[in-house]
Amino acid sequence: MLSKRSRHQLIRDLVSQKRVGTQLELVRSLQGMGCNVTQATISRDVRELGLEKSRDSMSRARYVLPETDERRDPEAACARMLDEFGNAVVTAQNMVILKSEVGTAPGMGRVVDNLNHELILGTVAGDDTLLIIAKDSAAALVVAEYLKRLGG
Repeated sequence: MLSKRSRHQLIRDLVSQKRVGTQLELVRSLQGMGCNVTQATISRDVRELGLEKSRDSMSRARYVLPETDERRDPEAACARMLDEFGNAVVTAQNMVILKSEVGTAPGMGRVVDNLNHELILGTVAGDDTLLIIAKDSAAALVVAEYLKRLGG
């Protein structure tokens, strides 16, 4: 079994050398190299490594290494994701629904979670939909407007 440090280096190498667009693709690539990992482990690794979603030359989503070793500003990272992958932001009672490109909702959830916004209680990501739970209806409206100003 690989150490965490070795696994992280392997992930860096993979996303640098080939297009990896989802956590499942990353799990399968690592398993193909003899590294038995779960999606939960990869989810933590993606967060710890600061991997970001970008688009390749054919406009397909892919993981990329952060531009610098320093963590990006959470608002700037969220704004970039919203601008590049966000399709719609709507409210429903105390929830904000963020529609995005297929396969990008988990990454959207990560950048929204990293905002540590006081009115956001949590997020749940599907494939192309992020459900953001706010404290109440008024808070949901504030969060939705905030995300729209960022780029949604």
